Amino acid sequence: MATVDAGIEVRTVTAEMFTPEAWAPFGTVVAPEGHDRLPIDLYGDAVDVYKEPLESDRPVEYLITRIRNRGYEIRYLERHHHLTQTFIPLGGVPFLQVVARADAREEDGLPALDEIHAFFVPGQVAVQIHRGVWHEPPFALQPEQVVLVTSHQDLTAGLESQLNTRREIAQLDVEKRNVRERAGYAIKIDLPLGP
Repeated sequence: MATVDAGIEVRTVTAEMFTPEAWAPFGTVVAPEGHDRLPIDLYGDAVDVYKEPLESDRPVEYLITRIRNRGYEIRYLERHHHLTQTFIPLGGVPFLQVVARADAREEDGLPALDEIHAFFVPGQVAVQIHRGVWHEPPFALQPEQVVLVTSHQDLTAGLESQLNTRREIAQLDVEKRNVRERAGYAIKIDLPLGP
């Protein structure tokens, strides 16, 4: 294990290629593949329609999120219990998504290192995470890109809250935990496949 920033231990999570099967413990793939075509035939074979349910206990809103390269350190892990959150890349640009199962084994109040996964998500699909799945906001694989993120008013207001003394948020539908503060080490994402 390497050290960085005045002796902080660095642990790594290796990024994986995305497949619907590998993603299944964390959520669903929002794409035509794997879904039944709805019997909506108003335009013949020119328009195919598929359905992916979005669960929310409150009215849904989109967060238009411009992401830039922030390095590949997992600084926070967060989760939300009132929404199946969806990440929708615009412009066909892939991104990196970090997740851990909602029931992941925890150490220091965080998912254990072997429970954390990082996926290269292709730009032609969106991904939805189950309620309570631990995650980071998407990591940019280009200098700048835009991702639509589903949210609801309490979740958005929670993210706008001030950080507490541990530099965390525990407000409304936001449980955002600081890796370095809780664990005393940093987690970097190893990109063996390149960005």
